[in-house]
Amino acid sequence: MSDDMTLALTMFTVGFAIVMLGMGALVAYYGSKKTRNAGFAFILIGAVATWYWNTQSVAGGAWAGVAMLDSLLAVTGGFAGAIVGVIIFLVAIIKS
Repeated sequence: MSDDMTLALTMFTVGFAIVMLGMGALVAYYGSKKTRNAGFAFILIGAVATWYWNTQSVAGGAWAGVAMLDSLLAVTGGFAGAIVGVIIFLVAIIKS
């Protein structure tokens, strides 16, 4: 896999994990009885995403020799991961 793709996937996974952990904690704490279960599921999904990122060593050498355009690609990947996490959060809240 190319360095650009590795960097984008790293940022996507990290952004997704952070959003899922954060939103899961908020829903688990502030939610009603139905939505608390969704919050705990979000925390579990975020923990699995974090575990996957750590075990696969996606970030291992991805930062070596990265130029400005590569960094912009990484930020875009991070935002994409955050957006996917927020969409999953909103769908679960609206359906419950």
